[in-house]
Amino acid sequence: MLTQLIGFAIWGLLVGLLVGFTAVGTALLGIPGLIVLFQVPPVPAVGSMAVAGFFMMVSGTFQHHRNGNLLPAIALPFAATAVPGSYIAATYARAINEVVPLETILGIVIIISVVVLFYRYIVMRAKPRELSLPTWKLVVNPFLGLVLGVLMGATSISGSIIVIAFIMLLKVPSPQAVGTTAFVAAVSLFVASVAHIQQANVEWIVVAGLTPGMFVGAALGARYVDRVPRQALRISILVILFIAGIMVFFG
Repeated sequence: MLTQLIGFAIWGLLVGLLVGFTAVGTALLGIPGLIVLFQVPPVPAVGSMAVAGFFMMVSGTFQHHRNGNLLPAIALPFAATAVPGSYIAATYARAINEVVPLETILGIVIIISVVVLFYRYIVMRAKPRELSLPTWKLVVNPFLGLVLGVLMGATSISGSIIVIAFIMLLKVPSPQAVGTTAFVAAVSLFVASVAHIQQANVEWIVVAGLTPGMFVGAALGARYVDRVPRQALRISILVILFIAGIMVFFG
């Protein structure tokens, strides 16, 4: 058991650092790692990562708020619709897994994420944006929250799909997209965690091992995110997603 805890703690620290810097990796990297490296079944892997991910995102959110990278005008309306969607989907995670395996959903999200971000960051080579919040963004935002909340509840995928939506659809600059994503993911993962616990989808030894490392790693990554060049941040997101894709499809 001690060896397991140490292994989960090391994995949690790595995932926490990556998420602190990029808001990506909680599920797309963390869950494939649990499944492939530690042989945790898919549904318990999702439920356990939701609980550990919540504590990690809380840690990162406080630091991003201190850095001024959290946008309440985007975060609050998004969370208002994401929360009920996340809870309902998490409640029926086992039923969803029977219809469409969670590994398949993870794989599809990874492919879409890599293609979309590769096009923007490498092909388009878009320049850094200035923050702008016109009315259309505020109107579209809650609808994005509902759709992505359902996906978060079913799979515990949080940061990646939200940060992509903020960057690609709402055109939020990368540092603010990462910081705002941390808050929204924390709120959504909390309600998803409650549902997963109610459905007995959580393995507590996994949570006990992951949480300390993820908490510390997320705080450190969030603290120093502003010191990382934006293009390096973008490339890091792509690399993390690519690694996760390899783990899902070839693990």
